Amino acid sequence: MSNPAKAPASVVAAAVVAILSALFLLLSCTITFFALAFLKLPPTAMELPPVLKTMELIIMGFAMCLSVFGIVTAVALIFLRNWARISILIWGGVFTFFAAVGIPFAFLLPKFTPPNAPQLPESSEQMVQWILISIYGLPLVIGVWWLILFNRKSIKAQFTAPRSGVEASLPQKPRCPAPITVLAWVYIATALNVVLLPFFPHRIPVFLFGMAIPGKAGLAFLLLSFVIFFVGGVGILQLRRWSYSLMMGLQMFWLVSGVASLFNPQYKTALVSYTRDFQAWMHLPETEFSPEYLTRQLIGGTILGLVLSGAIVGLLVYYRPRFLEAASSALKSSPQNVTL
Repeated sequence: MSNPAKAPASVVAAAVVAILSALFLLLSCTITFFALAFLKLPPTAMELPPVLKTMELIIMGFAMCLSVFGIVTAVALIFLRNWARISILIWGGVFTFFAAVGIPFAFLLPKFTPPNAPQLPESSEQMVQWILISIYGLPLVIGVWWLILFNRKSIKAQFTAPRSGVEASLPQKPRCPAPITVLAWVYIATALNVVLLPFFPHRIPVFLFGMAIPGKAGLAFLLLSFVIFFVGGVGILQLRRWSYSLMMGLQMFWLVSGVASLFNPQYKTALVSYTRDFQAWMHLPETEFSPEYLTRQLIGGTILGLVLSGAIVGLLVYYRPRFLEAASSALKSSPQNVTL
């Protein structure tokens, strides 16, 4: 019997960093969870609405579960489990994305400061910027490291090599390209956000081509999008050809809708109206956060979302031939197509 393969030092190092990162996330979320649940604020402090407090507790609880799964993933990396390699690629993509968003935010911090907020001295403002850059820079380095390491052919081969007792001559199962697998899991995770909708009574309008779809119609459209994201993500993992076209079509739809929204004058008017309603629901004074200020932030978020959506479309176009090749191989090797 052959000895089980040992993980190389680079994989073990990545696993150790993943364990430490997951433990830090678990500790941070646990402290936040119990602080939200049991800490009593002074009477003069602004209290969160009960619904937002409930949502924060749910999010912290979910993040605690994710951190535990991160520890399990890190341990599985040492044993060269391929599902753990895919999982760490997802984590690396998440780290890289949020860090890539956070670092520009640190440089543009003065533009995001409310106009009526107290002005910090220039030295203090620069210190805050460098602290934010450091906080986001470390996850960026880790995320890029994981993405490069676990996409290397030599490392990938060790995770996909046949195990003991399995003939190496047997044909290998067709595999979805790793970046598309990561994207599919992101689609599925996005769809699972549907569980938060019942806890958020203040409905966020759905914007299509700059026009708001309010009420039940907007909610129905949002639910339909979540269902398509989930079905498409599962279909991609199962190497279904139709799922690729479905997700590319959905991404293109939202990309075109977002671009059209930016050029539609009604979009900004609808955003101002929404922010006024949201401020009234949250009991936020307009003297500190004006609707116009919040609207600018929302438009900035829209632009950021369009950049991300465009990058996803580019990723789907680039990997389309490889996915279709894997899907064709999977279809040929399926039991239904085996002739007796």
